[in-house]
Formats: sequence, C-alpha cells, structure tokens
Amino acid sequence: VRHKETRQRFAMKKINKQNLILRNQIQQAFVERDILTFAENPFVVSMYCSFETRRHLCMVMEYVEGGDCATLMKNMGPLPVDMAKMYFAETVLALEYLHNYGIVHR
Repeated sequence: VRHKETRQRFAMKKINKQNLILRNQIQQAFVERDILTFAENPFVVSMYCSFETRRHLCMVMEYVEGGDCATLMKNMGPLPVDMAKMYFAETVLALEYLHNYGIVHR
C-alpha cells in the first residue's frame, strides 16, 4: 500500500476475522500485533498502526524491498554459502532479541 500524500510504501497484512475465529487464533493475532508494536530491532519489521474493518484485522508495517526468504530461495534455488550464513545470522539475532523479551517464535 502507499501513503496518498507521500507515496511512501508500506506492507499491509490483512487477516480475515472469520478465519481467526474458525482456527481459534484471535489471541495469537493480537499478540503478534502487540509484539510488532513494541519491537525496535533492525531484523524485526516495524508496525506503524493496526485497525479493524467489519471483516478484517489489518496491520500496516514497514515495507521491506525484496520479499521474504522463502520467495528468495524459490527464485534463486540454493543460496550461496556466504548469503545463507548472513541470513542465518540475521535470523539468530532477531530470535535472540525476541527471546530476551520472553517471546518464543514457532
């Protein structure tokens, strides 16, 4: 999504409320929102705001160019060792940051 005036890009996660209810994941969605709100780490995306519509829970987050690691590996195939080491190290740092706050990522 883009800000109308500044044209700045943001990522928006749109979660269907009915699916949350059916999967009994309402609390999990709000915990995710709370974690992203307070997290200040270069390896954890920032969340700028969240809101609800009749049908959706929406979270507006920092847009990170290039997509996620799964898409990268799908497009590139096996990563070169140096690149894999870098992504692994960044993942460990992000998890360490979360663990320091008592948050476990599954």
